[in-house]
Amino acid sequence: MRSRKYNDQRQIIIAASDTALQIVSPTKRFFEIVDPLVGVATLFCMVLPDARTIRIGTPFVFENPSSNFVGIYNADRSTFHRLMPRGTLRVTLRSQATASGVWFSAVNDPAVANPAYGLSKFDDYLSGLLGYGDTGITPVPSGAGAAMAVSTLLASSGRQGVIHVRPGTTATGYALGYYGATPFYLGGGCCAAEASLTEQALSAAADEYILRFGIHNNITGGAPTDGIYLLYDHLNLGVNLQARNINSVAGGGNTTVDTGVPMPATPNWMKLRVEVNSAALRSDYFVNNALVSGVGGIVTRLPLTTTALKLLNIGMTNSAYTSVIHQANVDYSRIQSYPNTPR
Repeated sequence: MRSRKYNDQRQIIIAASDTALQIVSPTKRFFEIVDPLVGVATLFCMVLPDARTIRIGTPFVFENPSSNFVGIYNADRSTFHRLMPRGTLRVTLRSQATASGVWFSAVNDPAVANPAYGLSKFDDYLSGLLGYGDTGITPVPSGAGAAMAVSTLLASSGRQGVIHVRPGTTATGYALGYYGATPFYLGGGCCAAEASLTEQALSAAADEYILRFGIHNNITGGAPTDGIYLLYDHLNLGVNLQARNINSVAGGGNTTVDTGVPMPATPNWMKLRVEVNSAALRSDYFVNNALVSGVGGIVTRLPLTTTALKLLNIGMTNSAYTSVIHQANVDYSRIQSYPNTPR
């Protein structure tokens, strides 16, 4: 394997094929995008080559020692592979039928084996260790709901290991799942929560529900008092997803931003992501890799660094119930946290 180091010292890109004879490199193309972690600094992306010009199985390895290089696009920019700071992203070509190709991506997080001792976990919910999935998501039910359980409604060959969150059959029923029995504190390093999910049906007049995803402190179905999360509350806030920071102290209250993204009327997978910068002074929200919380992020009402939260929290709560049992389906979840100072 040979490597090529570009003149811009902020990223090292290594590209190699499945044979030692064929060496190809990603297109050296930079895009300036909003920095989701550190504010005004510029971030860069790379673009993979035309998939028809290389061999099936060709791997690309992207090493990122900083936060400037955030991910790669395929040739037509239809697919984005995200990379958190200090991670290594390996992308492998699966199909070359079109220029964009079909790529498989996996992040090798050095935080699991380096002195920084950060946190990076990906769960496809293919096993049930300790709770649901390899990370041991803790399921919390209320009423006659099934909490988190295996879902067969939207599982497919492309989406294995789908689970659902289904509230109890009462007007105050809820169900949720969260990662970690111990509290998580913001500050001291960037962190993120991500999941691919969809609701089974929209909220309606006699059967309203609230869907929350992100980092917050409520594990009993009610509204969080501290957190950074995406929210769908048709009864009170309309059809769009909302981005919300909420802080119980220092004046309290919440900052809520309408993302402009409506909840799909029929099941349609969405990639939701919440990011918080290292000093816990800014949050950014993404839907399907698009920034939806505005340029510059949300800088008000983030929880204090001493507030105990759950790094990943997915839940549904009924605000009205007559006969329809709603549920949210989750295909995968990811949590990441990188300390500023090695532990």
